[in-house]
Amino acid sequence: MFLGALLDAGVPETVFSDVIAAMELEDVHIEATTVHKQGIAGQHVEVHHPEQHVHRHLDDITEIIERAHLEPAVSERSIEVFRRLAAAEAKAHGTSETEVHFHEVGAIDAIVDVVCTVAGFHHLGITKVQSSPVHLGTGFIKAAHGTMPVPVPATTNLLVGVPTYSKGIAAELVTPTGAALLTTLSSSYGSWPAGRLLKIGYGAGTRELPIPNLLRLVLIESVPHGRSLWEMDEISILECNLDDHNPELVPPLMQKLLDQGALDVYVQDITMKGGRPAILLTVLCQPEEQELLAETVFRESTTLGIRTDRRFRYILPRECISVTVDQEQLDVKIARLGEEIITVAPEYRDCLRVAQAIGLPLKEVYDRAKVAARSALSLGSSSHSHSHHHR
Repeated sequence: MFLGALLDAGVPETVFSDVIAAMELEDVHIEATTVHKQGIAGQHVEVHHPEQHVHRHLDDITEIIERAHLEPAVSERSIEVFRRLAAAEAKAHGTSETEVHFHEVGAIDAIVDVVCTVAGFHHLGITKVQSSPVHLGTGFIKAAHGTMPVPVPATTNLLVGVPTYSKGIAAELVTPTGAALLTTLSSSYGSWPAGRLLKIGYGAGTRELPIPNLLRLVLIESVPHGRSLWEMDEISILECNLDDHNPELVPPLMQKLLDQGALDVYVQDITMKGGRPAILLTVLCQPEEQELLAETVFRESTTLGIRTDRRFRYILPRECISVTVDQEQLDVKIARLGEEIITVAPEYRDCLRVAQAIGLPLKEVYDRAKVAARSALSLGSSSHSHSHHHR
């Protein structure tokens, strides 16, 4: 389905045939046909190869890819896909990565699928891949290991931390190979990003499903010169109620969580059952930091349970500039909405340090830093620009 979508989006078939030739895969070729799924046309790709009964290991597949002398980026990314796949299969079946037998996956068609897909993305010059939340399917399938639930264990291992959903389609909508490719190529997940649509490709699966059995690949040129108004990412939220925690221990806990990578930590006063006063501790973090920070909260507080949630958030492109106040350097955060600078925020800690060093009130240092930053950015003073209107 990846190969079909790439062909439909304009990748020449020779890109794939050159990769197959470089890997010295004899009597192997791909055949692409136009098919319709629920009325939508897409490319269906079949990999033709001699029947094989070889059970390959990770080392065998790595050797095939490395000896092909492909572009380094293609070779490294392809091997990364198979390494992720081996780790997921090993965890699912209680063995080691080097011992994993790639049954279905070790077949020639999977090697072609993975390496040609990576080569196709490389050919298009893709700089970033974003995926929508992943539709999993449900039910059971027959596999080399026996009857397995959908999604199969290796697929779920690969999709840890990825937004997923299932609408009750009784079919395997994501295979381990597909999940390994998707999670290796994608750097983020979310709604359709801002930008100019260039090309759209549809790669078709084999089965007829209640939904279009298609993978849609959309090429988007991101808005130039930072004109996209904002970006979007996904964060984890941890929260717990603390009604028997010594308040003196809260500031050091907050600082420790920030030091360990939390994006923000805050507390709110709440009233719990029986009228007991308590605090609500909230931690915002990247999804991959969630478990580490949860462990810290358990170790450093009296809570017995932590609630978790995932949220998408809009984030403004921001940067830091350095300014001088009375020969002391400090940082100022700049946030943009498109090309317009809408926030100029001196760093509190820097301002406090400078205020103590030169004996000025904190608010004076803050104001001077803001003026210096606006001057450095060639911005007029906002207070001056509005003052005439108020008179």
